[in-house]
Amino acid sequence: MIQSGENRVRAAQGERLRQARIAAGYRSARDAALQNAWPESSYRAHEAGTRTIGQDDAERYAARFRRDGVGVTAKGLLFGDDDAPEPVAEGGHEVGHVVGQIVGVKGLISAGGLIDTGDEQPGPDGDLFRITVPFPVPHGTIAFRVAGLSMYPKYEPDDVVLCAEAGESPDRLLDLYAAVTTAEGQRFLKKILRGSQRGSYHLESHNAPLMPDRRLVWASGIISTVHAQAWSRFCAGSKSGG
Repeated sequence: MIQSGENRVRAAQGERLRQARIAAGYRSARDAALQNAWPESSYRAHEAGTRTIGQDDAERYAARFRRDGVGVTAKGLLFGDDDAPEPVAEGGHEVGHVVGQIVGVKGLISAGGLIDTGDEQPGPDGDLFRITVPFPVPHGTIAFRVAGLSMYPKYEPDDVVLCAEAGESPDRLLDLYAAVTTAEGQRFLKKILRGSQRGSYHLESHNAPLMPDRRLVWASGIISTVHAQAWSRFCAGSKSGG
C-alpha cells in the first residue's frame, strides 16, 4: 500500500523514536512509557507511527533519552537531521531569525463550560484569524484558542492548541486530551473517557464537573500547545480579540 505524505512522516518519526528508545536501554515501548509515567497508548502510537509526534512530546522524549546517554534532540526526532535548519513548510515564513508556521485559528474552544461563539465571524477560508507558531507543523493542522480555566494548569486562557482538521475516532483518543465537537455543536478541550452508553463519551476536566455521556461528531488529539506568549497574529501584530 502506498503511504500518504503524512503517513510517511509519522512512520519516520516513529522509527527515529524507536531507535532512540532502544539506545536508551528500554526493552519495549511499554517499558519506556511505564518507567517515565508517559501515557502508554500515546507513546506506543507515536513509536508505531500511527500518531504525529507534537513538539511538546518530542521535547519530553528527547530530554528523557538524553539523560539516559542518547544524543538526541526534539528536532532530530521530528525531522531526522539535527544539523539541518528548521524548515519553513508550505504556508510558513521567517520573522527575523525565527522560523514560523502560519496556522488558521478556527475559533474559541472551551476548557470549561459553554462559551458564546455566536460573534465568531470566520473569513472565506474558515479561519477566524491566522497566527504564526514558532515551529513547523504537519499539513492539515488547525488551531483553537483556549477559553476558560477548567483545564488549568495544563491549558490556560489564550493558549492555542493545534490539532488535525481531519480528526479521528474518539475510541483512539480514550484517556487523552482532545479537541471535540459535540452533537449539539459545542466545542470543548477535554480528556475523553469511555461513556456508559455505546457511542457516548465522558468529557473530563481538571477543575470542573465531569460532562457525562456526550455524543461526539468530531474529535482530534492535541498535536501541540502554543502558550499565549509564544504565538502572534499573522500580519496583525496583536493577540487582542475581535
